Amino acid sequence: MDVTDREFERSILFLRTMPHRVQGNTAIGRSISLALFVAAFAIAADPPIPPVTVCEILADLPAHEGKDVAVLGRYSFRHDGRWIGEQSCEPATAVPPMLWLTEDSAAGPKPSANLEFDVAVLNKKFAGLTRRTSLGKFRFGNPEYDRWAVVYGRVVSRKGDAAQKAPADLVFRGDGVIVFLTTER
Repeated sequence: MDVTDREFERSILFLRTMPHRVQGNTAIGRSISLALFVAAFAIAADPPIPPVTVCEILADLPAHEGKDVAVLGRYSFRHDGRWIGEQSCEPATAVPPMLWLTEDSAAGPKPSANLEFDVAVLNKKFAGLTRRTSLGKFRFGNPEYDRWAVVYGRVVSRKGDAAQKAPADLVFRGDGVIVFLTTER
């Protein structure tokens, strides 16, 4: 098939301008797709959870009652149960600085699909916690009896004699919401 010079020029002109049009439309399409994706992700994503210490909860227990929180403290495991606590609080509390850990796979709060903590807040509070609380040193037994942890759960105040042992329970869903921390690099 013979192509005249004029048709050839139009073909070259078309080929020169066509990629720019396609790229422009593609760039706009990509920009719109990216914007929609980011908007959908931003709406669906939960913000990182700022952890709170046991002392912060006990300083205003009624305000935390029934709330889902990530609690930072010394995770302790003994034959009579598990709890998360601190050695002391500033200012001092009238009750022991601990929350009894109660596992309930049905009623425990379910964290978002991506359980993420606010790292800046966690690092700052963890540094303060390790200054005022130490892990137990056991002559016999397992060093895992006391470890640093963040536990995601719901604060439930205790009543009656149970409040003598610990002022509140932290109801959690299962071991999957316990994140152990270390001071090692």
